[in-house]
Amino acid sequence: MYERYTQSARRTIFFASEEARKTGSPYIEPEHLLLAIMRSCGAELNEAFKLKELEDSFRAQLAIGQMKPASAHLDIPISNISKRILAYAAEEAYRLNSRGIDSRHLLLGILREPGSIAERFLASNTVDLGTARKIITTLPDADLEDAGKLARQIGSASPLKRHYWIRAAAQLMLQFMVFVLIGVAIGKSAISGLHLLIIGAIWFGAVIASAALIPSSLIYFSKNQTLSFALVYAYGFISQLFTMGWIIPFGIGLYRVTTR
Repeated sequence: MYERYTQSARRTIFFASEEARKTGSPYIEPEHLLLAIMRSCGAELNEAFKLKELEDSFRAQLAIGQMKPASAHLDIPISNISKRILAYAAEEAYRLNSRGIDSRHLLLGILREPGSIAERFLASNTVDLGTARKIITTLPDADLEDAGKLARQIGSASPLKRHYWIRAAAQLMLQFMVFVLIGVAIGKSAISGLHLLIIGAIWFGAVIASAALIPSSLIYFSKNQTLSFALVYAYGFISQLFTMGWIIPFGIGLYRVTTR
């Protein structure tokens, strides 16, 4: 799965494993990825975001409640949320027409995962996704190492950019169609408005409970890169459907209750 990663990005993954081991974490989490980026980032990325200056304060924040270090021989897996970050990093590389996935793309991937410890720390230090994207597009290409220089083409004529937008549009259209079909099925049902409100409320409660209780690493990552990303996107689609689907029965139920 790391074939398109540059040397600096591979160092980041290696250092992230080290950071997880030091803290005794059972998984490589976003905070470990951020610490690894802080350790391994090039001069341009560090100058743009002052990452090395923030490293000590971030380590101090994470030191609270730190567990016993894990065995040096333990193979620490990547958490579910970190797998999504890796998928986001690949998308950011497509967005920038990069030939390789670099540490800067991993940083953008972290910023695309709201609510994580790493993203909240960056946000508290005025590093947000929109600003980071603008800054990264202005950075020189020297940090891309063995992946070569950034291959930029104009507008949608770029095959990579065209591939990204076609895939994003197809995913959005599929999600819209599924939500419409669910809405039509519920709308034609004889379920009362009150019962639909109850179903929507229970569904919403299940979403909140799952976010707090379900283990962070549930997806099997295949050695096949295509299959790996297919699994991540499938999980993301199902997760979004589960997270937002409660709005449909709740909305229809609210309409039936207020209009009868």
